[in-house]
Amino acid sequence: MKNELDVKISMSKDVLPIAAGEQAVYALVSISAEKKTRGSGMPSNFALVLDRSGSMEGEKMEKVKEAVGRVVDHLSDKDLLSITIFDDQVETIFPSKPVKDREEIKKRIAGVIARGGTQISDGLKAGLAEVRKGFAQGRVNRVLLLTDGQTWDDEEACIKLADEAGKEGVAITTVGMGQDWNEKILLQIAEASRGDSHWIETPEAILEVFQQEVAGMQSVAATRVKLTARMSPGVRPVKAYVTFPMIAEISKKALSGNAVVADLGTLDAEKGQSILIEARVETQKEGRFRLGQAELSYDVPSSGIQGLSARADIFVTFTADAAATKVNAEVMNLVEKVTAFKLQTRALTEAEAGHIAAATRKLEAAATVFLNLGEEGLAEAAEQEVLSLKKTGSLTRAGTKKLEYGTRKLTQSLTGAMKR
Repeated sequence: MKNELDVKISMSKDVLPIAAGEQAVYALVSISAEKKTRGSGMPSNFALVLDRSGSMEGEKMEKVKEAVGRVVDHLSDKDLLSITIFDDQVETIFPSKPVKDREEIKKRIAGVIARGGTQISDGLKAGLAEVRKGFAQGRVNRVLLLTDGQTWDDEEACIKLADEAGKEGVAITTVGMGQDWNEKILLQIAEASRGDSHWIETPEAILEVFQQEVAGMQSVAATRVKLTARMSPGVRPVKAYVTFPMIAEISKKALSGNAVVADLGTLDAEKGQSILIEARVETQKEGRFRLGQAELSYDVPSSGIQGLSARADIFVTFTADAAATKVNAEVMNLVEKVTAFKLQTRALTEAEAGHIAAATRKLEAAATVFLNLGEEGLAEAAEQEVLSLKKTGSLTRAGTKKLEYGTRKLTQSLTGAMKR
């Protein structure tokens, strides 16, 4: 049977010099859907978990209601939808059921009034319970969590729920609005469940994010996507990163002995996925050398097919002619983006720990990388945070969010939510 998904390997260098000791090499594993698989959408099992705390009053809540209406209009009668609202209490105003009576759903969301505080874990738990009612391998099972505030004393509970959801095959997309919310917890929820995360600065951007989410669900071509890259003797994987839809290091979970094993969740047929593997390779005799093999396993529920696989070998050529070695500009550009992500992540960690000098140095280095990438907005944000560190010994909320989300989204065009 012909593969529904395609695996392509691109190396940072296809040719390596014969030299003493280990050499660093990067392998970019790109996963895409065959043309015939695109547009073969699966029905959705979608849960909206929406903050209705007092800070959501006014334009924020009105835009949320409008966005929910757009979601309802774009889902089909075969799709399942639930709507859970939360403050310091939880209410499921529309239990999971097929999207048929659209006016009734809009009527229920229209009656929501902002009030109370913020307790994310309770809302998330209720939303996941609704998804589980209609969970099926033949559906895209997903939660969208939106909040504009800090949750209180339940961060660990949120991460546990997200980790359980990811293992079950339920991705959680998190959306933070404004400035007064904890970006770390929302990013951790998204990463633990193999979902996406967005920062929106203005209420108008809510509509775009909700529309993106529905379009993404309708473009899913494969589920239970898993990559296993087994390395040959003499090759040692040291780091692994998912690079789309957002950059995230997966080394702790994915590195297993001499292999990289990554559970990737679902595959968007229009966007695909990519994983960057950093490895060290011992010098070999002249000639072609097999670094290893990448194997992809996945299901295509829309066709009723399970247990499909695709493979691609990872090769380099060793040569005594050092002048023959050339870098792959596309792969190295991605390596630079991952480097920027690493620098800002470490800088924020150092700043949080009170290591101001170390944080400053890393942010200055990140600013240089951003400029090299042509990301002038992020370079400016990094430079402004350097000034803040030198002046106050701390980072700003807006600057932190700009760097956290900007670097993670370097592999895709910035959405209207990120543009200024």
